[in-house]
Amino acid sequence: MKNEKCRLKKTYRFAFCILHFAFFFGVAPLSVHAADARKVVIPFDFVSKFDDGRYGRMLGDLVWKKLSRTGGFIIPESMHEVRGYCAAHKLTPSPEMDLAAMRKIVREDFDAQIGVWGSIERAPAAEGDVYDLTIKCVDFSDQQRTKVIYDATIRTKTVSEVPHVYVKRMLDALYGRKPGEPPAPDMIAEENWKKGPNLVAGDFEHGADGVPKGWEKVAGQQREPLGGQVRWTTENDNSTNRLIRFVLDKQVAETTGVIYYSDYFTVEEGARYRFQCRWRSDGPAVKVFVKCYDYLPDEGRRREVYRSQQNLKGPKDSWNTQTEDFTPKHTKYSPKWGRVMLYAYLAPGTIEFDDAIVKRIVPASPGERLKVRRPSSQSKLTVEEMEANERRGRESKDK
Repeated sequence: MKNEKCRLKKTYRFAFCILHFAFFFGVAPLSVHAADARKVVIPFDFVSKFDDGRYGRMLGDLVWKKLSRTGGFIIPESMHEVRGYCAAHKLTPSPEMDLAAMRKIVREDFDAQIGVWGSIERAPAAEGDVYDLTIKCVDFSDQQRTKVIYDATIRTKTVSEVPHVYVKRMLDALYGRKPGEPPAPDMIAEENWKKGPNLVAGDFEHGADGVPKGWEKVAGQQREPLGGQVRWTTENDNSTNRLIRFVLDKQVAETTGVIYYSDYFTVEEGARYRFQCRWRSDGPAVKVFVKCYDYLPDEGRRREVYRSQQNLKGPKDSWNTQTEDFTPKHTKYSPKWGRVMLYAYLAPGTIEFDDAIVKRIVPASPGERLKVRRPSSQSKLTVEEMEANERRGRESKDK
């Protein structure tokens, strides 16, 4: 067992659910792409004795969400994996723990480089929402030198200072930006955005029989052939450019609206994708949905398990560009395919779409490739446990 644990530490990069199974059941861990130079950050739950850890867990979730949205680092699939591993191995990071002990947790237990931890307690004898807050962010990458990125102990005046002032300051220090500066661009993501393949045929320049390549031959809620409400045609003021045009009458606009789907493309759960398109409207409201699907063998069909809803805003009668990132995820199912749905509604008129792009800009972290499925993000009960319980219940009835 000792040799197995050493082997895991050498090969495993923070994929908590994988490490948990490998440690107890001998499942081989997944390797990390050698080209991924991002550091691994582990946000831990903060200590909050005054409410049995509730606020501390909220702060752990807050830090995780902000890291997830900003990008630039590898992080756990969710805080459930951090909590589960810490509970199973009786790890209790706290501000009182010396850095040598924290180095062991971050580097050896999680095979990560950076840890974020701390505590939040009600200030004694204070009235209102006054808290004593400690936040620590430390980089243990260098074996010879520990780099303290952020270390602050503060008595807050209001509870809103915690996320909006002190967590923000910690993140500013972690990302190396000045207070008030926008988040620095994720260089890996931007490089992949420039050079990665487009997953949809979004230039609308090629096709046959009145149907653009990579898109469906029917459209609208009634699944009608192209040429009516949805047309593959040329731009009015540029006959060399082909695009998609929606034409909505009043009745359709004010009821069902008009939809048009791309063909399916493969997605990787937990990876970050970016959608972009150009569009213009002379009146109708416009949305884009990127829907992602899993296959349900019992039903013999694909089922939508994730969607990115993008509400397009911009001036009328001029070309606008929509750009938005999304990450396909589900606690129970595994998104495997995606497709773009263009949608217009609310007011009659004409909408045009062109240059649609979907690219994977950040691959999934290793921990997201073998997740522990749950019926919801709030549940500690896994789907496997639920299925086992149901199976035992059926067996009990049969006896």
